[in-house]
Amino acid sequence: MNFSSWLAIVLSAQLVCVSDLRAEDETPAIPSTDIVVIPVSSPGASMKVDAGNALNAFNHIGYDNQPHFSADGELLYFTRMMDEQTDIFAYHFAEKKLTNVTQSDDVSEYSPTVYDDSRLSVIGVNSEGQQHLRLITLDDATQQVLNPAIEPVGYHAWLNSDLAATFVLGEVMTLQLLDVNAEGKAEPLVENIGRCLQRVTENKVSFTQLIDGQNHIFLIDQSGDVKATDIVLPEGVQDYVWLDSNGVAVGKGSQLWYISNTEKKILADLKELEINNISRLALDTINQRLALVYK
Repeated sequence: MNFSSWLAIVLSAQLVCVSDLRAEDETPAIPSTDIVVIPVSSPGASMKVDAGNALNAFNHIGYDNQPHFSADGELLYFTRMMDEQTDIFAYHFAEKKLTNVTQSDDVSEYSPTVYDDSRLSVIGVNSEGQQHLRLITLDDATQQVLNPAIEPVGYHAWLNSDLAATFVLGEVMTLQLLDVNAEGKAEPLVENIGRCLQRVTENKVSFTQLIDGQNHIFLIDQSGDVKATDIVLPEGVQDYVWLDSNGVAVGKGSQLWYISNTEKKILADLKELEINNISRLALDTINQRLALVYK
């Protein structure tokens, strides 16, 4: 079955992957990745994936990555490589329209994340290669660097409006809490963390730590207290998205899996759609859409 006959919204996605030590620009050749958005039902251990009704609005050869839905699910933000620079784009589902949100000349932006109704947070890489957490105002694309002393930041997720859990690069990757109202460096709280940080609830973010070759999911709160979930991702997998309060969805090859601390099961195999090497995922619980990055 031909891939294009199945997919109704294929977003070509440039992967922003700090597993290569710096934000994506250190990679000799950034891989070509795509984003597909697929309807789902009953998110959780019994989630059904309606791959036959995925949408297709545009195609882009190159790097599209790091999908993130707006709060109402009407937009999908993602990172796209434009020539040698990355910008944040938004796809409007109702209007079937694609817009460049940032259009910056001297900063590459990654990891779009909803901060509030009028702003996104991103990782901005300036012309000197510095990587900071920034806020971008949606109506005029102005940017504000948050606590420049915490750098280089690779990924982030918000505990609350004042505090972000950040993945900070170095000889060892560390988890640090960035306070938007503070100045100066933060204390590294956890070492050897992975790139996938996910907001779970107010004042709770999940992250992974590599232990004996596999990524284990932990939770951190606004006080910096860390708690194990006992969820262990498959070998070679570092990306996930929460499907319910107990478990996550991950991609391994062409398969989607549900994993909790007591259960592992295959949700779908997307091989017939010519989807493979699934990495990042995002879930819109309002409209029940799953976005995933693949090669």
